[in-house]
Amino acid sequence: MEKQLILSVKGLEKTFGDNKVLKGVDLDVYEGDVVAIIGPSGCGKSTFLRCINCLEDPTGGTIMFQGEDLADMKVDINIHRQKIGMVFQQFNLFNNLTVLENITLAPVTIAKKNRKKLRQEGKTISEVKAEAETRAIELLKAIGLEEKAEAYPSQLSGGQKQRVAIVRALAMNPKVILFDEPTSALDPEMVGEVLDVMKDLAKSGMTMVVVTHEMGFAREVSNRVIFIDEGVIAEENTPAEFFGNPQSERLKSFLSKVL
Repeated sequence: MEKQLILSVKGLEKTFGDNKVLKGVDLDVYEGDVVAIIGPSGCGKSTFLRCINCLEDPTGGTIMFQGEDLADMKVDINIHRQKIGMVFQQFNLFNNLTVLENITLAPVTIAKKNRKKLRQEGKTISEVKAEAETRAIELLKAIGLEEKAEAYPSQLSGGQKQRVAIVRALAMNPKVILFDEPTSALDPEMVGEVLDVMKDLAKSGMTMVVVTHEMGFAREVSNRVIFIDEGVIAEENTPAEFFGNPQSERLKSFLSKVL
């Protein structure tokens, strides 16, 4: 069966002042894809993700998602952002909220903003909150953190915080999740627990775009690996070919330093 096209990026450009960070990036992401993006620091990897999630306004190009161009300033990005989850390097949890409150905040807030839809569905805010909490507990149980539901982020390890951040993204039932170097802020012994959650997500069929320094993850879990260098996709291939038979001297040089 043919895979559904989830996300289509064409000619994406982003300039900060005189610095052109992205110079025309094309990428199609299909349902169930796990796309690993690697490259040197400053090459535009994180900026690429931030443009997709509308945290940065592209300078040029298109980002087609659910039939609309997210790069078009007239599009209501908040509607689409609900279906594009994002997991950051630094967790971005609210320290004054419990784990459960962090996870349920977005679904409940969105329901409050869309009371007309609630009335059409015959639901109350209290019912939405109860459903969100049930879903959150199920997700926490799946990653072994059910007992931390009432804990605050300051009471969690780095690995636990990142797993909660992943659950927070999942709570919105996204079509795709973007990961921006999700293990780079973790102590080495905590990296594995986060990667295990991501591997389970990939097995479940979640569509994922992952900026990462973890070459083992890129090799084992992704179905496509992309090398961004100086603002362009310099090479793209299956993991076996990408790591086993790199085509460009630039990629060969990069891999020789990180493998």
